[in-house]
Amino acid sequence: MRRFAMSVGLAAMCCLSTVNAAAPQTEEFMDSIEQGRTGQTLEKGNVVVVPIPMSNPTLGSGLQLAALYLHPSRDGEGGPNPTTGVGGMYTDSDSWVAGVFHQDFLFDDRLRVSAVAGAGSLKLEYYGFGGEGFFADNPLDYSLDMSVGYARGLWRLPGTEHWFAGPALLYSQGRVEMDFPLLQPVLPSVGKDIVMGAGGLVLSYDSRDNNYYPRRGVNFSASWFDFSDTFGSDFAYSKTRLSYSQYWSVSEKLVLAANGEFERGAGAVPFFSLSAMTVRGYNRGRFMDDVAMTAHVEGRYKFHPRWMWLGFYDHGWISEAAGELMSGETAHSVGTGLHWQTTRDKPLHLGLDVAFTEDNDTVFFIQLGERF
Repeated sequence: MRRFAMSVGLAAMCCLSTVNAAAPQTEEFMDSIEQGRTGQTLEKGNVVVVPIPMSNPTLGSGLQLAALYLHPSRDGEGGPNPTTGVGGMYTDSDSWVAGVFHQDFLFDDRLRVSAVAGAGSLKLEYYGFGGEGFFADNPLDYSLDMSVGYARGLWRLPGTEHWFAGPALLYSQGRVEMDFPLLQPVLPSVGKDIVMGAGGLVLSYDSRDNNYYPRRGVNFSASWFDFSDTFGSDFAYSKTRLSYSQYWSVSEKLVLAANGEFERGAGAVPFFSLSAMTVRGYNRGRFMDDVAMTAHVEGRYKFHPRWMWLGFYDHGWISEAAGELMSGETAHSVGTGLHWQTTRDKPLHLGLDVAFTEDNDTVFFIQLGERF
């Protein structure tokens, strides 16, 4: 079976509204916005409008649109530029998302503040737990209608150049509804109104030489979120997420990159917020459980000043417990792609990639920026 997919930075906004690993996905969205900023300090504000077609095995085909305002640097002496924007998405599955965000750099970049607010309605599929069982081959359709707010403040740790840490808050409310097509009209759709609130801590380290196309350095992040009635949540659980990326410049044209992601839920985690492996080519809901880990390896070869060839391998694991992760359900994919540098001066790439999965699926997707 052939499916077409697209993965871009703004797609993280979709995950924001699903509250499917909501806090980590919101962090990824804010990271993607930072990646999309201009690489040089702006002395004057600048408006950027980006329409992007999309198609992926989770949400279907459609269009994403973002309008960004890149503020002038606050200090006028080379500091980063605050960014404000609005974005939206609509697909042929009748899934949609709309939202606004702002990212700011205060006190000579000692404090980094991010905030997101959005709403959406997503049509998804439930594959059960653990990547196996009846629902793995016979997924149920369900919808998730949510409004979401997220705020994060990170302080530069004293005496350091690359370390930041601080609190984050997440609040969402909406409705989840499950369809049982084989039993209708005997058993109609079952729905429930839900509220999810969480408070968390975020730690990050970033020594990359470039946030568009890093050739060397390390990017690390760790977060922990507590979903409880303290923050107004209907569910009581916690979510821990770790991500580590490293880059090696093998030659002037060749870069090797590796990334590892780990996610763990503890407590009464709702089915739509279970941990998921992020192997390219699969529906995100296909492999979900209490614990998930994914490893990514890429080779990036710049055979022309504005053209880059990519080869990658992804491997993921899920399990009910961290100690059983290596013996749990697994999935992998291999792929390649051709990327084009969108501007002459800044290495922000737009490319067409293809992933080949062990299910014999071939998934094409357009990638804006790098996967990690």
